[in-house]
Amino acid sequence: MNNSFNDNKDLNSNEVSYTMIKIIILLVTLQISRIIIKQLVFLYLPYSKLNEMLISMFIMSLFIFFIISKAKKENLKLDVFSYIKSNESRNYYILVTVCILLLILTSPSFISKPSLESLTPLLYTIIMIPIYEEILFRAYIWNVLKKEHEDDRKTYFLTTALFSLYHIGYVDRIIMTSGLNKIAWIIFIKCSLMLSYGIFIGFFRYKIKNSYSCILVHSFINIFAR
Repeated sequence: MNNSFNDNKDLNSNEVSYTMIKIIILLVTLQISRIIIKQLVFLYLPYSKLNEMLISMFIMSLFIFFIISKAKKENLKLDVFSYIKSNESRNYYILVTVCILLLILTSPSFISKPSLESLTPLLYTIIMIPIYEEILFRAYIWNVLKKEHEDDRKTYFLTTALFSLYHIGYVDRIIMTSGLNKIAWIIFIKCSLMLSYGIFIGFFRYKIKNSYSCILVHSFINIFAR
């Protein structure tokens, strides 16, 4: 009896470990693909901050489509709009979404000089990044982990840790902006900051049970973190 229990425990542990390996491979693949695609594009386009953001938005759009397709293929729900059923809940989410859009449109950098150069950073940091990262982490990865061990707290902490470590993959951007000087310290600070972001944003996923709330919170944070 004990041997059977231990065998089942070992089997479950191996399944969770295998799932984590698959997730880590996915995250590394996404970051490497992002860097390769960007470098290939810059062989034909001159480098500028505007082009860099436009290309990043395009790549993120591709990755979002890939994640959604992957989830559908695996028959995995992303829980983007889960638990938004009552009119009160819908009105709340609509109100918060409208407020964020108004904050974008009334941003001083946009009002004073409306142009592609002023609008793109807003769309990139406040809309595209939150949608991409929350679909990836608090929607797809969250539900993959939850499916394995059905423990929301463990899923919360694992997803938060992965979210933080994922930002090491932006080392190419760090090198381009800051060079190699103190790169280890900059990565440490960035990962620590993303860990605190992940704890805060993940709490909404843990409590509210949908990833759209995380997108809204992430967007709101990025408005003031710019």
